[in-house]
Amino acid sequence: MDSCLGVEQDLDKATSKFNALNDHTNKVLEDIITQVEDLRKEISKQPPNSPLTQTQAMVLSDLAANVKQTVFQMSTEHRELHATVSRVGKSIDRHFIVDYASVAPKAESFCSDTNRPIMEQAIAQHLYREGLEEVGDVFVEEAGVGAVERTCAFAALQRCAAALAAGDPAPALHWAQRRSHQLLHSPLPFALHTVHTLKLAREQGVGAAIEYAREQFPAHAARHEKQLAATVCALAWLTPGAGPPPAHYHRLLDQRALGAEAAELFLREACALLRLAPLSPLAGAVMAGARVIPALHDIRAKMTHQHVAAAWADDELPLEVELGAEGGGYHSVFACPILRQQASDANPPMRLLCGHVISRDALHKLAMGVKLKCPYCPMEQSPSEARQIYFS
Repeated sequence: MDSCLGVEQDLDKATSKFNALNDHTNKVLEDIITQVEDLRKEISKQPPNSPLTQTQAMVLSDLAANVKQTVFQMSTEHRELHATVSRVGKSIDRHFIVDYASVAPKAESFCSDTNRPIMEQAIAQHLYREGLEEVGDVFVEEAGVGAVERTCAFAALQRCAAALAAGDPAPALHWAQRRSHQLLHSPLPFALHTVHTLKLAREQGVGAAIEYAREQFPAHAARHEKQLAATVCALAWLTPGAGPPPAHYHRLLDQRALGAEAAELFLREACALLRLAPLSPLAGAVMAGARVIPALHDIRAKMTHQHVAAAWADDELPLEVELGAEGGGYHSVFACPILRQQASDANPPMRLLCGHVISRDALHKLAMGVKLKCPYCPMEQSPSEARQIYFS
């Protein structure tokens, strides 16, 4: 807290000085502009090509000197402000000394004979998943990586999303049309038709866009009434000679922003439909680590207390860390929600068919002969269908 207060004081000084300089500069510039305008009006009253009077020449000379002096003074004040802002950065460096090495995994652990092949395979999978087949081939050959799936469904989705973000919804539309019966309750088809309608309006005219909208939008009118009305109204600002659109139409008329939004929706809906993880194992691990390590760094000192020191270990998190709405769940240890016991080699976590996870001891206690009813959902299954989960 003391560190935060120290930085806040320096930041308040910089902010106050910036606001004061901004107000002073605006006032000085307004005064100079007024003087220049007054002199221009006075000179314009004289006949063309007539020489300046002695008084006018003196006023012009004084005004030029005043402008030069003002510019020099503003430059000096700006340098002083820059020095004040720089002190904020130095204050942050002085008050917050970050040593992530104490909580981050040791680099040597990735280079062991056991972990190195796993790491290389994860890198190769990530490259192929992102559609970088040529780079992946070179990496697999040079690193001598074992069998890796070269073609994956996510790479095709990534290409569709990239084209969509670039303003071309055709590949994504073709993908969605082939699975239209599976996307009946998804907002994806309407979003793709919206992007294509506005694209037609830009390239072929509003008439072609309206014709396409009449063919595609009626099937989505009941679920997307407000969005449909906004899309149709936005076409008015794509006609020749249209003025600037209202602020609430900027998102629809910004081709890049609308394409990026549709691409994000496409990846989310497509991955859910195909039961694919939205992130590769490597990308997911990097994202989770980037969010967890700063939090671990902040609690490192607290975990050295004698009453909680035993809870700290190199291979497990001492408490939960929020990873965001799409962060998913990452665990190095597992505690059974039924028996409230931490899993071990003798009592490992078991994944049921419905996706819920319990310990093996709980599985045996809940099993009734050849049937098992999940304690969290009504799904019935056989205990033999449960699969053990391994944490690496």
